Amino acid sequence: MQNHRQISLRQLRYFVTVAEELHFTRAAQRLNMAQPALTQRIKEVERELGVELFQRKGNRVELTDAGRMMLNPAKETLAQADGFCETAQRAARGECGQIRVAVTIASLFFHSIQRGVRVFQKDYPSVSLDIAQMSSGPALDALRRRKLDMCLMRPFSAPLPPDCAGTTIERDRLMLVVPVGHPLADAEQIPLSTVVDEKFVSLSCKSLADQIATLWDKAGLKPSIEQEAQNGPVVMALVAADLGVAILPSSLQAVRFEGVVWKKIEIDDRWTETTLNLVYYKDALNQRLPATFIECLRQHSSAENVRQFG
Repeated sequence: MQNHRQISLRQLRYFVTVAEELHFTRAAQRLNMAQPALTQRIKEVERELGVELFQRKGNRVELTDAGRMMLNPAKETLAQADGFCETAQRAARGECGQIRVAVTIASLFFHSIQRGVRVFQKDYPSVSLDIAQMSSGPALDALRRRKLDMCLMRPFSAPLPPDCAGTTIERDRLMLVVPVGHPLADAEQIPLSTVVDEKFVSLSCKSLADQIATLWDKAGLKPSIEQEAQNGPVVMALVAADLGVAILPSSLQAVRFEGVVWKKIEIDDRWTETTLNLVYYKDALNQRLPATFIECLRQHSSAENVRQFG
């Protein structure tokens, strides 16, 4: 059996153009080449395939049976190749692809982050934002294993993965959450000492739980933990059910719970301030798609003096 070389996409395009025009001169004009050169290219294709694709009858050109059978597959192959090239070019321009982001549950309650995501999706509708809710520890681990492109997370005691950096995107503060009807519900601010003997609903999210524990330590107090929940909305539901008081970041006020009241804690502000940080590999800034998303979140951040670290 004779072995033939595979023909190129350019040769396929020559064949399809001639097959559509059934006229070498018009086909050559479409291809912006000389007619004798096109005739020679078609002969080369026929030699490599070992079949005749066209019958020349004077000035007329007709497809042979082999040519007719080859035409549709050739068109499909060219269409797939064109689609592949277009996708590659759009990806290079940052117009399509995927960004994998882990977020804490409170992240998307920030209006600035909502705006940033909305603007990015409007400008890049073909980009898939794969967003997963994840606490800071697992998010850092997934980032370290390159299963994520970036994460929006609270401050965490573990070091950042090697070659990673971060940007403080938003700031909020820890506040006391009490049930409606609580004796201190009308107070402007509440010292922790006045609620230390009450039942306390704890948050199991390690990054926030550590900061809340530090806040109690700075007040020289230890709460009486009666309940624990995995996320802020569940904590608020437990408080609304009068199962205790809690401390949560103020951004969660976006979750409307009629049965709870938010109160400022009477303590030095530096112990209640908390941040939301965007953490990513430094080489992401050299890749158009993630770099554009990072910059979009930075531009829409409402935090004063957006700070980079790492």
